[in-house]
Amino acid sequence: MIVRLFILGILKRRGSAHGYRMFRDLAEWRVETWTVIRPGSIYHALTQLEKQGLIAQTPQATGQKLGPAKSEYKLTAAGDKEFFHLLELTLQDSNLIELSVGIAFMEYLPRQNVIALLKQRQEAQKQIPTFLHTLPTEEIPSTPAKHHILMPQLVQRNLSKQSSPESMYLRMRRERNDNNDSSVT
Repeated sequence: MIVRLFILGILKRRGSAHGYRMFRDLAEWRVETWTVIRPGSIYHALTQLEKQGLIAQTPQATGQKLGPAKSEYKLTAAGDKEFFHLLELTLQDSNLIELSVGIAFMEYLPRQNVIALLKQRQEAQKQIPTFLHTLPTEEIPSTPAKHHILMPQLVQRNLSKQSSPESMYLRMRRERNDNNDSSVT
């Protein structure tokens, strides 16, 4: 999902680009430090997105296909719709890497939508430690999932994962209120 969002987002931001330009953008953004995207996945995703009708070659590139790096692409209407769908999903995702990719493109959504999506994520995240506490544990575990030492670690890990996105949500909400627009709660 994140490779798709990156490609669609780059095309949204640039208007059009070829595979190597996308690769360079990702390198400039140093995505290897905060995602798991590999360069080869860009070209595979370009092929798939084109087959699905989410991107298309630009008119000057039509008929000159020399490989994914030499073809220039643009978003289709379906690709634009998919971009917003994926963006909203990532801003609600419990996976911090997915969330980070959503944050990279959140300026394309109205601020109140971003705040609402982060609030939904925050509420969902609050339920996870409660759920983890309900799982059975065993003194001599029959499976790793029932280990009496592992479960508290999972709860603590989950709680620590919540702090950064929660503070971001609160900061965005506070900035919104500071700008005299208290329509978002």
